[in-house]
Amino acid sequence: MDGLKQRIIGALVLVSLAVIFVPMLFDEPHPERSSTTIKIPEEPPFPEVEAPETEVPPAPSYELREKAPDVPESGAGEGEDSPAYRILEQGSDAAPAEPETAEYERSLEGAWVVQLGSFGNEDNARRLRDKVREKGYGSHLQAVVRGDTTLTRVFSGPFATRSEAEAAKRAVDEAFGVNSLVTSGGK
Repeated sequence: MDGLKQRIIGALVLVSLAVIFVPMLFDEPHPERSSTTIKIPEEPPFPEVEAPETEVPPAPSYELREKAPDVPESGAGEGEDSPAYRILEQGSDAAPAEPETAEYERSLEGAWVVQLGSFGNEDNARRLRDKVREKGYGSHLQAVVRGDTTLTRVFSGPFATRSEAEAAKRAVDEAFGVNSLVTSGGK
């Protein structure tokens, strides 16, 4: 049996070697990989074109509008001769006056202001302005038209230097829980 085993193993080894090496003999030789260089042409020079100067439209102007505070009803303890109030008799032909509005533009060139917020609802802006004034800080409103929307900005200031405005910003942020920003007054 030992002889038969050796012959079978030998035959398997020869068949295995034949399976590996015979295809190598009959295959055509593979061409070696060659690297080709690609030449990229230089970028052509672009002609210089002089663009016609366009006229820049002026920046939108801002308009400050403040309404005069409503006059409270006369309270107890005030006399009729008080110069601040005038009582109209019933049946008077005088029509009730429309609320006064003060429309003017201030020049804040060179000054610094603290912008507390921009509101789409003017009542919210007025409430914040009134709270700021109650705490002793000066504040004012500014109406800005952006497309179809009118925004009301609340400002505190003006301040002569940026450092004064920064100090006011920190105090206002802490007092009212807002994240305000310091801007130049001319904007």
